[in-house]
Amino acid sequence: MSAEDFKTILAQKADNTIIVDVRTEEEAETGTIAGAMNIPTDEIAERVGEIPKDKSIITYCSTGIRAEMAYIALKEKGYNAKFLNAKTDFADGKYTISEN
Repeated sequence: MSAEDFKTILAQKADNTIIVDVRTEEEAETGTIAGAMNIPTDEIAERVGEIPKDKSIITYCSTGIRAEMAYIALKEKGYNAKFLNAKTDFADGKYTISEN
């Protein structure tokens, strides 16, 4: 998913979409997208039960690499998932999203 498509979904604040921050807990402490769940990529398989299966899922990380890994794991479990293929930066409680 492109940065622009992701920004559009964030602006819509859809109830049927769950955003999953797959960065480490330490990275998430620097900031996260409001309302996002933080489940690090390496914990997705064991914590998949925390993610609603009846929602669209979008994963993100700092570059898109771990988000794609989590996306693959979720697709294998039957989730309607996508991943943000973009760079995210967090500072001072704000974030920027830009194309890779």
